[in-house]
Amino acid sequence: MKSPNRRTALLLGLIAAVYGQRALGADKVTAIVGGTLVHPEKGASLEPDVTIIIAGDRIQAVGPSKSTPVPKGATVLKAQGKWILPGLIDSHVHFFQSGNPFTRPDIMDATKIVPYANEVERNKARLPATFKVWLASGVTSVADMGGPFWNFDVRDAAKKNPAAPRVAITGPPISTIDLPKLNIGDPAVIKVSSPDAARELAKNEVARKPDYLKVLFVNRPGDDLASQEAIVKATGDAAHAAGIRLAVHATELDVAKAALRAGADILVHSVSDEPIDAQFLELAKNRKAIYVPTLFVRDGYTLLMLGEWKPTEPEQRLGDPQILAHMNDLEKVPVEQLPARVQERRKQGRTQTKRADMENLRPVWDAGIPVAMGTDAGNAGTLPGPSIFREMQLMRDAGLTMPEILLSATVNGAKVMGMERDLGSVAPGKLADLVVLDADPLASVDNLSKVHWTIKGGAVFEPAKLMQSIR
Repeated sequence: MKSPNRRTALLLGLIAAVYGQRALGADKVTAIVGGTLVHPEKGASLEPDVTIIIAGDRIQAVGPSKSTPVPKGATVLKAQGKWILPGLIDSHVHFFQSGNPFTRPDIMDATKIVPYANEVERNKARLPATFKVWLASGVTSVADMGGPFWNFDVRDAAKKNPAAPRVAITGPPISTIDLPKLNIGDPAVIKVSSPDAARELAKNEVARKPDYLKVLFVNRPGDDLASQEAIVKATGDAAHAAGIRLAVHATELDVAKAALRAGADILVHSVSDEPIDAQFLELAKNRKAIYVPTLFVRDGYTLLMLGEWKPTEPEQRLGDPQILAHMNDLEKVPVEQLPARVQERRKQGRTQTKRADMENLRPVWDAGIPVAMGTDAGNAGTLPGPSIFREMQLMRDAGLTMPEILLSATVNGAKVMGMERDLGSVAPGKLADLVVLDADPLASVDNLSKVHWTIKGGAVFEPAKLMQSIR
């Protein structure tokens, strides 16, 4: 009969094989030796030839290799010629969406090809794979910005799964508009028409202990902005009374200002209709609000509708293979059977439009408003995981430097997660969430995709093994 210790070792070995994971266990000590540590919190300053000691799920020591001893019995990861960063954070994702063409019938109705109920069940069943593509991409934490009540099950599943990022969550956004095509019994958004209704729904959501409340704030022609602002304020008051924050979807300048007046703590998209002004900047600074640009998500829809979506090299390597297999499914359908909006878009062709969202990013940063990298992953064309590299390239195209982009994806992402004491930098006492790269991240966004190891809570994952474990 095998001894208890032998059985435990066999069990840990089996878990490691399943999850592509090198180390588990609260008493496990790991030493990362010889790498160059990048400090986003210090302007991306470099600290060469560093040793990092991890004990359990936290960082125990960080220092020069020549003066930082490796504990006896520690697992040693040789990191010479590699770069070490805090784990990356995507500050805007949606687990109820997959990134494929069938995931948002309210925008691109392809339900005659794939019924929406089938897509939702697929997304639920596919959660373990979705978790892995985040880790394989160097992402150790994600903030889900709203979806059905089963979002709370996602957070629970992530906590139980060794191969999953940290997940912050909210339930159905309290909405100023209705999206009935996303309601198959557990609605992805819930429309309310009064502050009292907003307070009641907020109460129901707060009972589930969300990390924040979310408002989908859409102002259409003929809508009364002041009445909608009152709904946002009622939601924000309920969130703040419960000790949590208010996240708001508000993409127009006037709507974003109203959201800030009503108590928004996080603006989950860019202002995209016109240039921001001094009043917006003052409101955002006074609220100490965080700004999440989500620059690529519209491009994802456009590329899919035009039949021009092609995976980037990181997406081909790190995207969920099942989703990648579906990305060109629309091209297999006769034109007359394509969703009406797709047919209309293809007749219209590619159009050149001014990108206010791109032009607004630099002024927001320069005003001292925290910017957090977020993709809106799950929307059609924006894949969970490797879409971060498209997003960060657009941030660079919009004028941010690589040190600024790294700050947005680490320190500022930790603020969105509400975990700035534990995440965002590599220092003693912090959670051991790191990414080890084969190339210099300050030289190119592309180098951020060259992940050698992702370390989450002290557990070491190899991206190739994670991807091989996905079926």
